Amino acid sequence: MDRTPKQWNNSTRRWAFTAAAGGWCGACLFALAHFAPRASNAVRGLLLLYFQPMLPTTFALWLWGHNVQRFHTLNIEYDVCFSAKDRKHLLPHSELYRIALVLTTFCLTCAAVYAGLGAAGAIGLADYAPLTMYFGAAMLLVAPLDVLAKPARLFFGQTAQRALLPVQEVSWADFLLADIMTSLSKSSGDLAKAAAALMAGPGLHTLAVQGGPGSPSLAVDPLALPVLLALCLPYIIRFVQCLIVHRTTGNRAQLLNALKYATAFPALVLTAIEHEHHIAGRRYPLYGWWLAAMGLNSLYSFYWDVEMDWDMPWLAQPGGQLVLGVFRLPSLKPDALYRRSWYVWAVLSNLLLRLTWTHRLMGNLESHNAVALVIALLEVFRRYQWTYVRVETEIRKIRLKEAHEHPVDAPSHHEVNM
Repeated sequence: MDRTPKQWNNSTRRWAFTAAAGGWCGACLFALAHFAPRASNAVRGLLLLYFQPMLPTTFALWLWGHNVQRFHTLNIEYDVCFSAKDRKHLLPHSELYRIALVLTTFCLTCAAVYAGLGAAGAIGLADYAPLTMYFGAAMLLVAPLDVLAKPARLFFGQTAQRALLPVQEVSWADFLLADIMTSLSKSSGDLAKAAAALMAGPGLHTLAVQGGPGSPSLAVDPLALPVLLALCLPYIIRFVQCLIVHRTTGNRAQLLNALKYATAFPALVLTAIEHEHHIAGRRYPLYGWWLAAMGLNSLYSFYWDVEMDWDMPWLAQPGGQLVLGVFRLPSLKPDALYRRSWYVWAVLSNLLLRLTWTHRLMGNLESHNAVALVIALLEVFRRYQWTYVRVETEIRKIRLKEAHEHPVDAPSHHEVNM
């Protein structure tokens, strides 16, 4: 169908905005690359502390936009998973990309300003850059201005509020957001560290950067109770949600799901302690307990991903594939939506990404901040892949429920290419 002049104008404006924002982001990256090496170690440490939490979060938003784009391309009606009330607030991928681009541009601008002012020694002034970034990001959720899809933004803010205060019936939107938040657990802990550093104030930062005898330390205690609580918060939310679903539906499987999230608490706390011992070069007396906690949580979570979240018959459901009469492998349901090779990739990569914590066993990798950031981004990517099959499982449940309530001839099945 031919476009109207108005549609052409809107399309032109969108492309112009994208090009301008992309160019500005490139300029900010250049500024960061120029000023960060010229800043002191203290300033570079604060730069990482303040702005690192937003990287995985923004990356998750971009990947959710790609989830939606692929669902649209493959004609998968992912929106049926949401309630009728929530469904009307779902955004197309183009709008999600636009919001992600605005957020990315804003965060990079603040980071570049901080790096430039920090390199110039204006630490007191530079401290306003991360404050502006976090305030702006919060306003993106609650600002009543009719920009950037206001109804959808406010809906996301309300969903986040329900997830943070899980005291009512859990909707699909609540569950999905909370599950994505567990993949941002490190960002949650990093955000608590950034908040603690910001509350120290620009005066303290200026004294510390100037150095000299008696200068205060910029270090934030990574084992402080608020930091550990922030690290565990996404899992606490999912733990409580599982108990609420069990109470309202009587589904006993939710108790086992809650147990899965409970195994994350010792794993997260022991890992935080292990990290401090490792970078300090000290022997970790709880090393064996840490390995056991991480192994249990990783394998339990992997099993739950495959058989429960993805509904692949394996150990509990009949239909798992027996190999050599000993090993049982996951199998697919007859109405699987994607190509078989993609499921093989999803399962194997999910296991590998569930075990990325083992990099801590490899020499001194753990002490590098860049490695920790890459691991955090890989976890967000794992959740992105998980979403495709989890949505497929939910659609299957809805169809089975509808078929039970309104028996009709079974619809034909068409495989889609991922």
